[in-house]
Amino acid sequence: MPEEKENYFSVKDFKNGLVDHNIHMVFTGMFSQDVLSLIGLNLRKNPNSEVISKRLFALVVEMSQNILHYSAEREYSAKDKAYVGVGVISIGEDDEFYLVRSGNLVDNKSAKEMKERAEFINSLSEEELKEYYKAQRKMPQREGKPGANLGFIDMRRKSGYPLEVYFEPVDDQHSFYVLSVKVKKNSV
Repeated sequence: MPEEKENYFSVKDFKNGLVDHNIHMVFTGMFSQDVLSLIGLNLRKNPNSEVISKRLFALVVEMSQNILHYSAEREYSAKDKAYVGVGVISIGEDDEFYLVRSGNLVDNKSAKEMKERAEFINSLSEEELKEYYKAQRKMPQREGKPGANLGFIDMRRKSGYPLEVYFEPVDDQHSFYVLSVKVKKNSV
């Protein structure tokens, strides 16, 4: 017997909301290599250009890796035998752009650093961004942090547009971080 309407989550209403906002794919939960494979399959079905699909997939991979490694919310993955990050990723579109968004919990110290980094990267011209990318590649890996600190740079270069970051305070120690990146539909 169904629960009372006021306590009932309507999957149909959820799906209709996604359609109304032109959201084609949403994943929420633990991020792993398996999740990336499933997202890749979904993007390959994109009726548009292969280049756009590759570009969207590259953005999704970068955002997923950020969630996997840096989300303050962690869950144990028996398959990976490790704690992995928890978050959400969506791919949608409007008339001109594909929109890739991610969200996850971050500590407030990281939020401040991430906001400053995104603002700095957004302030660079295309040439300055290219030079900054080259300089960052030569830098030693940060202690205790995976990757070469190129994520924001890569995303900005692949999209051709400024990164949009938003932090919503959750409590004294954490904020919910939303990153939005857009890719022009006719940019291939």
